[in-house]
Amino acid sequence: MKTFKRKVIHTNALSIRHLLLRSLLVSIVIFLCLFSLAIIWLTQKGASTLIVSNAQETVQVLAEQGRLALLTDSPENASNALEQVNAFPDVVGAGLISSNGEILIWQGSEIGEVHFKQQNWQNYQGLDRVNETDDYWHISAKVIIASSFNDDEQLDLFETSEEHLGFAVVSFSKNSLQNISRDLFVTISIASLFVMIGLPLVVILVTRRLLYPLQSLSDVMSNNHLKGEHQIAEVQGAKEVQLMALSFNALMKTLDKQDEKLRNHRDRLEAKVQLRTRELVTARDAALTSNRYKSEFLANVTHELRSPIQSIMGYVELAKEEAENEGLIDISTDLDKVTRNAERLYNLINSLLDLSKIEAGRMELKKQKVNLSSLIVSLEETTAPLAKPNKNTFTIVNSVQDIELTIDTEKTLQILINLVGNALKFTENGNVELNVSAKDTTLTFKVIDTGVGIPDDQLDSIFEQFQQVDGSEARKFGGTGLGLAISKQLCDMMQGQISVTSEVGKGSCFCLTLPLN
Repeated sequence: MKTFKRKVIHTNALSIRHLLLRSLLVSIVIFLCLFSLAIIWLTQKGASTLIVSNAQETVQVLAEQGRLALLTDSPENASNALEQVNAFPDVVGAGLISSNGEILIWQGSEIGEVHFKQQNWQNYQGLDRVNETDDYWHISAKVIIASSFNDDEQLDLFETSEEHLGFAVVSFSKNSLQNISRDLFVTISIASLFVMIGLPLVVILVTRRLLYPLQSLSDVMSNNHLKGEHQIAEVQGAKEVQLMALSFNALMKTLDKQDEKLRNHRDRLEAKVQLRTRELVTARDAALTSNRYKSEFLANVTHELRSPIQSIMGYVELAKEEAENEGLIDISTDLDKVTRNAERLYNLINSLLDLSKIEAGRMELKKQKVNLSSLIVSLEETTAPLAKPNKNTFTIVNSVQDIELTIDTEKTLQILINLVGNALKFTENGNVELNVSAKDTTLTFKVIDTGVGIPDDQLDSIFEQFQQVDGSEARKFGGTGLGLAISKQLCDMMQGQISVTSEVGKGSCFCLTLPLN
């Protein structure tokens, strides 16, 4: 079964369709606003120009029809013309002004009359003048009369002269222009609204149709990513999308081939692993069987060796007594050497026997009640002679009151004797201290010496079997390397802990912690 490490990517990014639609809507709104403003401005400008042009024509017509009234200075002659002008749309007032700037006649709104009264007509030289306010156009035109005369009768030449009679004035309202602007704005707004509503719908339909192949390809990619599959995508849509789909399908086919190779390779590896596992299991079983036979053999051999050694030690003691009785001191000294070597051999056999029992699972705890003080006395009696060969000082510091313990006394003494013996063996002309303390439910023994110390790189291996700090044949200190290993295993059996701290050249500290009960 193939496995895949999946990584789901969470993102808040919008789809292409949404981005395209949003960009299009923003563009349409901006374009419509600018287009509407331009149309309204151009329409207003054109309408304003047209209205002003028509108004100027109207003023010219009034000027022609008002000559007689200004010439005769008779308002009655201009009434008919003013009525016709006021009938035009957007005309709010019309009148005639004499050449001296006085209003001869005015009909319509007073706003125009007030405006024209405020004008300076004396300096007015143009034919037409347009004054524009927020709501009105005030347009004026000169009223003139032309006449011809002959200066030279022989040459038959005529000259034309003009006489300024006054002004024709008309006020036009901007209501029509404002109405046109308002209607145009409403019309453009409604049209823009329809465009903004209808065009996105068209864009949505078109983009959905165009982007459907791309969405389908994206769905296939996501499904392959989540499920670890190599599904082939359908080739459809625009040319670019088809090229993407073809490239994706080629990639999926390549991955399928690689997966097939990996599966075959995995199957071969699994077969090899199973074969090697069976071989390792067989080798392990053989090693366990061999180890069990070795342990049984050591247990039997060491058990058989203990009796002859004990007999040798007994006969040596008898021979020593007879030699001392007969005064053979030299022979007695040699017999002491035999006894010491026999004891060393006996201790070695006991260590091998303990190791074989532990490995064979035949070592049992024999718990019994014992006073702490009697345990320490037994330890002191056994280890005190070991301090003499290296001229060491051995002291015991007990900060615990005499209490009753329920422990395996023999194994506890064996561990403590081993620790103290090692400290005395690796210390010369120094001090070895046994510190006894208790805290809560634990009892602690610390063996502190001022000996040679242990290098840091060997602290983790000293509790392994047959391991020594100096394992060379020329080492200064003897031993088999079993004492600490056996002590560690016995400590574990009693649910205790043993640890060590050391500094080369300054000494070591072994700490044994046991439960009080």
